[in-house]
Amino acid sequence: MAEQSAPARAPRRSGRVLRAAALAGASALTVVLVTSCSSGGGDTVKNGTADAKAASVLNPSVPDRVVIPDIKVDAPLDTVGLDPRGVMQEPDFAKPKDAAWYKDGPTPGEKGAAAIVGHMDTPQVREAVFFNLKKLKKDEKIEVHRDDGSTAVFEVDSVDTFKKDGFPTEKVYGDTHGKAELRLITCGGNLTPDRHWDANVVVFARLVGQQ
Repeated sequence: MAEQSAPARAPRRSGRVLRAAALAGASALTVVLVTSCSSGGGDTVKNGTADAKAASVLNPSVPDRVVIPDIKVDAPLDTVGLDPRGVMQEPDFAKPKDAAWYKDGPTPGEKGAAAIVGHMDTPQVREAVFFNLKKLKKDEKIEVHRDDGSTAVFEVDSVDTFKKDGFPTEKVYGDTHGKAELRLITCGGNLTPDRHWDANVVVFARLVGQQ
């Protein structure tokens, strides 16, 4: 399998409003990891040892870490963009325990569907950062630490698996009607004869608070 070079980490841009080109409505965009894997107001939300203040949407801020307590993920975030074919770049194979934020979409906590991707496995590592992503359950929490010092807290709505040749771009990245949502994406399904996974696991989550 041909490996793609990793995109450079996004520069820290504290205080700068990030208005990346959102994926919402980009129905022509192919956003699948084609070759990335082989073999309420005023309330507080309980989240591990801390409480999160309720929030509707947050100001844009580059994310730098994702924490998912229920599947023991605590990973730094790199960035990915699009390759010349309009396909999302693969996370860096050299850093299988890191995840990556899709830098051309919203930042996590900003309105829209922000995306974080990660390997399930790699040719060298059997269990990469999102190996257990499909085990997440409804209402479990996801924390995304951001460059402005805040943490966006999301709650899982559903976990679905979609064949790569029928990936529902609009369902995953379409209009969120002003809400801040998050998508976590990795490979899944079955292995093809050339040892690639034939599907993507997608976690759908919504912002429920901030720390």
